[in-house]
Amino acid sequence: MNPLAKELNDILAESLVMHMLTDYGRRIYFPKGIISQSAEAKQKAHLYNATIGIATDHGNAMYIPSILSQFADDVAINEVFPYAPTAGELQLRKLWLEEMIKKNPSMAGKRTSLPIVTAGLTHALSVMATLFLDKDQPIIVPDMFWGNYNLIFTEQCQARQISFPLFDQGMLNIKGLAATIDAIEEPKVGLMLNFPNNPTGYSLTKDEATSLVSMLIDKAEHGKKLLLFIDDAYFGLFFEDNLCRESLFSLLCDAHENILAIKGDAATKEDMVWGFRVGFLTYNNKGMTEAQYEALVKKTMGVIRSNISSCSKPAQSILLKAMQSNSYEQEKKAGIALIELRYHLIKKTLAQYSAHTLLTPLPFNSGYFMAFVCAGDAEKLRVHLLNTYGVGTISIKNLYLRLAFSSIDVEHVEDLIRIVYQAAHEVFTHE
Repeated sequence: MNPLAKELNDILAESLVMHMLTDYGRRIYFPKGIISQSAEAKQKAHLYNATIGIATDHGNAMYIPSILSQFADDVAINEVFPYAPTAGELQLRKLWLEEMIKKNPSMAGKRTSLPIVTAGLTHALSVMATLFLDKDQPIIVPDMFWGNYNLIFTEQCQARQISFPLFDQGMLNIKGLAATIDAIEEPKVGLMLNFPNNPTGYSLTKDEATSLVSMLIDKAEHGKKLLLFIDDAYFGLFFEDNLCRESLFSLLCDAHENILAIKGDAATKEDMVWGFRVGFLTYNNKGMTEAQYEALVKKTMGVIRSNISSCSKPAQSILLKAMQSNSYEQEKKAGIALIELRYHLIKKTLAQYSAHTLLTPLPFNSGYFMAFVCAGDAEKLRVHLLNTYGVGTISIKNLYLRLAFSSIDVEHVEDLIRIVYQAAHEVFTHE
């Protein structure tokens, strides 16, 4: 084992993290090579800096004018063209944490890692899985989940993905999840939680969140070592008054020594910059020291360094400037309000079809999506909608049809629902 990996492992030796790391996670480290030497030179090389592999001209990165002209005038050359640090721009990481605490008051006064920048939330998931999911390691995922989990957990890591029904009588199936945890013999249990949920558009009520956290703490108290990955891709898109508006990560911060909580979030949906590919990973475990968090961050940097080197510099620079803008909060609220308007209209429209039995809406109250349970083959309905009406939808497991109301203008919502129900009648009454 590389001495640098051993040094990090020694720091983490007394922490839950050391019990959770994969073999690769134990072996990975951030090298004291070009990147770390260049960072040191950046601080101390006051005469000449001949370390980093970029071309410069009188202290600025060289650039092609026709590329620079695509950016706003107030974006500086060195905010666009050089490499970003492996863990991301420090100022952005600090600001993202500040905003996270502002949106999640339960985090106040609790120690976490500084968020680490990833190339979107998919990359955050992949990094997390690489560090913590060994082959055949059990990870619990609700039966309604984003399909990329399969590629990452099952195919990439060869983990043992275990499912439980997300809903029980229209509410989160906490008893089913508890039973699924109990059925796993291994002491280390992975759990993937995603609210607002993709594909259903469901978020926890305040009571559900309280009950879920209480149940997880109880399992930890009885000896289960829980790896809880919180996928907050759609955080902030809450459209009903009774919903828990904090991330589960904040409610699980410092909850128990046997809980390692990892928050994956992104500017992707929160700030409507889908193509920027700027995500974040943040860690918490009760009792972890600053030195242990730093060791875990360095291991995470090692994973990032080994696969993509670093994330987009211009995307981080632009996002940072936007977050520092005086108009940022109001502009963001305006976008969310427009999605919420579509949500309430689709709820109202669906109520007019409550007597129809061919399509049954699953509970939804947030996010981008809603989904139907189909009385027939959802894939046949999807194809019929596409070929006959030019309407694109997503079929899931041949049982469910997902609609992204986030991408439908308000004036078209009612017509979309009319067409979907009409197509369901045409397909399912002739099967």
